[in-house]
Amino acid sequence: MANDKFQLTKEAALKYDSHSVPAMFAPLARATMEKIDLPPSAHVIDIACGTGALTREITSCLTGRGRIVGVDLNETMVTVARENQPESNHNVEWYAADVCNIPCDDKSFDFGFIQQGLQFFPDKSASLKEVHRVLRPNGRLVLTCWRAVSPFNGALADALERHVGETAATKARAPFSFRDGNVITKLLRDAEFEIVLHDAVVLERRFDDLHSQIMALPIEADLRQAGDTVIKTVVTEVSAELSQYYKDGILCVPQEAHLFCAKPVASTK
Repeated sequence: MANDKFQLTKEAALKYDSHSVPAMFAPLARATMEKIDLPPSAHVIDIACGTGALTREITSCLTGRGRIVGVDLNETMVTVARENQPESNHNVEWYAADVCNIPCDDKSFDFGFIQQGLQFFPDKSASLKEVHRVLRPNGRLVLTCWRAVSPFNGALADALERHVGETAATKARAPFSFRDGNVITKLLRDAEFEIVLHDAVVLERRFDDLHSQIMALPIEADLRQAGDTVIKTVVTEVSAELSQYYKDGILCVPQEAHLFCAKPVASTK
């Protein structure tokens, strides 16, 4: 499969599902769906679906017998998503595939969702053109990207920079590397989408075990190589930096995202 560097072990996918999903991606999925009105029997594709947080939310929002497809580059993410998907009346399909080569026919879907995936696509333009291909003429693309570096990741990156190195710090900031709304707007328009909604979604990233949250991130290997003393120092410094966000012993850190809704327009080329 292409882009092998993005492939995760099953253990890593399960750790992501146990920590990052409940703390962040499931709340974002709920907040997103509160702003989107899905027809009862819509055909929907969730691109870069991860372990299925948004896919499950989509399933719960469809009251008719719609078609739902989850696609992710990572085979283990798709495996966990399939295992987590509850029984429903919907036809839910899962594919491990590159976003530039979605295994679905032209004009197959009423809605395409990309939750926090665009910033990781190596060829963003080609990816959006492929989404355009599989959407029906009156379809909609719903896209979220982080709007600002979260206080949590900012504090973590700073601590990593001090005690581990620039490479680890860059990994901590990576999810927020594509946050300029004007750049995203131009990218969508260049891919022949017309933006019908650009809004902000703000959620609280909640966790009561800071150490586990940090060690569930892609910087785990960097921290383990640095050793237990460094891990303890990083966790302590991040906790102190985020002290204002503690509520009854639980960290409740705000995280803000762009939400775009766009419709495909006919090619003028």
